[in-house]
Amino acid sequence: MVALDKIWFTPLGNFMDERDSAIKEKLSSVKDTSEEVKQLEEQAAAVMRAARAEISAALNTMKKETQGEVEQKLAEGRKKIEADLQEALTKLETQKEETMKALDSQIAALSDGIVKKVLPVQ
Repeated sequence: MVALDKIWFTPLGNFMDERDSAIKEKLSSVKDTSEEVKQLEEQAAAVMRAARAEISAALNTMKKETQGEVEQKLAEGRKKIEADLQEALTKLETQKEETMKALDSQIAALSDGIVKKVLPVQ
């Protein structure tokens, strides 16, 4: 029994104790690592929140700038269209006056022609 204890059970017991301590050590290191992982996850979440806020601010700024540019271009387009419209109206008014003058002279000539045909010449 003493021989078995010295040759077999003592080395086996030492091996089991060493293995048990190694497993406990690995478990404690895993627990420590899990805390580090949690901290890293929190840091990553904070970085993501900051990045999202920065992107949102940049998008808002770009929207405002774009909106300003669009409004400016629309105003320029409206001014151009109004100027073109005014020019076209002026041309139409001029053509109307010219047409009226031409019609007045044609009406006078036509009236004279009708009067000459209807009334006998004396």
